[in-house]
Amino acid sequence: EGISENLADQVARIVRSIRQLELKKSPSVSETLDWARTLVLLGIQSIDAEQAKETLHILLKYQTDIEKAFKELSD
Repeated sequence: EGISENLADQVARIVRSIRQLELKKSPSVSETLDWARTLVLLGIQSIDAEQAKETLHILLKYQTDIEKAFKELSD
């Protein structure tokens, strides 16, 4: 089973907003696909702040980037 249209849209919007932050390393296409695949495997249909917080380490490699992204998503 693939990714739902809703989840794909959320992933795209979140990654787009994260890429606009000043990060050490913005998420690549490969990391974005890994994150989406993980969300699907976890059975997530819609991303909430807690799920994002628990999985951002798949998308971002540096702790400072994860913290910036989480702050952005929490606003």
